[in-house]
Amino acid sequence: MITREYILSRIEEGLKDTKQINAIWLEGSDGTNSMDQYSDIDIVFDVEDGFGNEIFSLLENILTDIGRIDLSYEEPRNNPNSRYKVYHLQDTPDSLFLDITVQISSEHKFITENDSEIPYIIFDKKGVVQYESLDADELNLRLINRLYHLENMMNQKARAKKYVKRNKFLEAMGYYHKFVVTPLIELLRIKYKPINHDYYIVSISKHLPPDVLGKLEELFKIGSVDDLEMKIEQSQLWFSELLKELREELEKP
Repeated sequence: MITREYILSRIEEGLKDTKQINAIWLEGSDGTNSMDQYSDIDIVFDVEDGFGNEIFSLLENILTDIGRIDLSYEEPRNNPNSRYKVYHLQDTPDSLFLDITVQISSEHKFITENDSEIPYIIFDKKGVVQYESLDADELNLRLINRLYHLENMMNQKARAKKYVKRNKFLEAMGYYHKFVVTPLIELLRIKYKPINHDYYIVSISKHLPPDVLGKLEELFKIGSVDDLEMKIEQSQLWFSELLKELREELEKP
């Protein structure tokens, strides 16, 4: 079996002397030291301008030498200075995806207080990886702004309710998640893990207290339109209580 350690060692050995590569680091579970048998590999390459295509060619040569590539997909991005591609090698665990981000030469700043985003540096020739402290005032203003938008998302819960009344389960479920559950999740994150308020369900089992997580999980257990009607009301009540509490906390002088 091809291991993640072997893949990483081959990538480092094959690319460390390439002068157009400024830095390589790992993110995700490697940075937070939370790997298990299902972990993928999140790799970031910082490269010189004009080297974007070549880095992927070099990387694919290394991967092909390890095994057959059975997935190679580039996700469209609006940022011309950042590209993202996913690979998978045959004869590796199904979950062992290689999530490759290539960015054009620039500083990458990590917030020291954010224990969910920690780089594991393979090499950094030009000091690309930087650290800075959390700007608590800026975060507070951002969260206050989010409260406004989340409240107005929840104010559209009737989009889900109307499909409950029409007995249209799929439409009701879709709008329930969009206009009810999603703003509730972010509000919970603002309360319990504000620095990661925009993570949606990523690492949510680690970021919420067990009792809160259990209560939230119940809102996902939907078996019928009647369940949806009840859980929309439960979610809205919980949301309203949290919103009042957070407004008082965040907006106090």
